[in-house]
Amino acid sequence: MNLVVLIGRLTRDPELKFGQSGKAYSRFSLAVDRPFSKGEADFINCVAFGKTAELIGEYLRKGRKVAVNGRLQMNRYEVNGEKRTTYDVLVESMEFVEGRGESSTPSDFAPTPSYSAPKVVEHPSNDDFGGSSFDEDEFPF
Repeated sequence: MNLVVLIGRLTRDPELKFGQSGKAYSRFSLAVDRPFSKGEADFINCVAFGKTAELIGEYLRKGRKVAVNGRLQMNRYEVNGEKRTTYDVLVESMEFVEGRGESSTPSDFAPTPSYSAPKVVEHPSNDDFGGSSFDEDEFPF
């Protein structure tokens, strides 16, 4: 089982981009406090796709506290003959942890979105059951 649950603050404004097919993706980094170590944090790279990426790009800014659920993915690549490995959390869902006025960082945040009832899907796609619908060659990571 590959499951990651994080609560932390964004270290910078998220990058919202679109792949060649038009599918949105967003990259951001979370500062997650280490338990029992005051003042220490881990900085975790995250990436989201589709509607989740669009919400992140529209509503999140540096310093905003969020909770994310996802899975860990390892990426290997080579630069100038040197092999490198990176780890990203592929975000499957995200929740706002604190309201606009509760943030400890002075910043203007967009209003928290309101959500409507979920839509009923009569013919589910592979995405609805955890299948991967994006072409890995399309994204540069």
